Amino acid sequence: MSEHQRDQIPPQTRRVVLERDNHECQLCGNLGERAGGETTLHLHHRRSPLEGGSNEPSNILTLCDECHHHHHSSRTDPDQVQTNLDEYDLSTTPADYKILDSIESVGPASTGEIADEACISCVHARRRLYALAAANVVARDVDGQWDLADRVEEPARGQLPDDPERAARFARDDVIRRMRDAGMSHAEIAEIVNLDERTIPVAANRARAFDPPVPPISGSEPDLSDIARRVASIERQLDESETST
Repeated sequence: MSEHQRDQIPPQTRRVVLERDNHECQLCGNLGERAGGETTLHLHHRRSPLEGGSNEPSNILTLCDECHHHHHSSRTDPDQVQTNLDEYDLSTTPADYKILDSIESVGPASTGEIADEACISCVHARRRLYALAAANVVARDVDGQWDLADRVEEPARGQLPDDPERAARFARDDVIRRMRDAGMSHAEIAEIVNLDERTIPVAANRARAFDPPVPPISGSEPDLSDIARRVASIERQLDESETST
């Protein structure tokens, strides 16, 4: 972290954010030294203090040096601080290039094999594979292997898993996707579905990637009462499947 960041963000807040994020870049999964990696980590304000953003942990996330540089250099105005990370639902990150190179080398391959080849964590490889699949760049086949989309003959897209718990989660993901497509923010959706805000783009991209056959929500605008009923029903299915296992 730069001296400027150290002056801005109190030491206790830095510790809280880094521990919350497990000393891991929240965009590509590169690990800092405390987590066994070699990456230089930066603390990034979601909303700049110059625009009224606070030093509360909820307004700060951990980025590696590469993603931090990519994040700032990709803007047309280098002095303008990006304030809304909702666009990271689909925007390209440096990890995506590593994943695509890995697929070219070892694909078709499992998530773990791709993560190992790309030297990133399995969790973030999976997250970025969902985003790339949502954009029809890659696809997962019925055997659970990932490859470039145009090379997959039997994609898993458009199907619900046989496992009731996974099927219920896919249905919940699709409700989240429809709320995102209707313009609702991550924070608004997280409050409705009672999930951590950082999981919302993952769920939305997973739904876009697999496009589960879930009946549409009635009406052109999201009806919060309809959404609440659907989420409650899905949560009951999840609870029932967990107690029966």
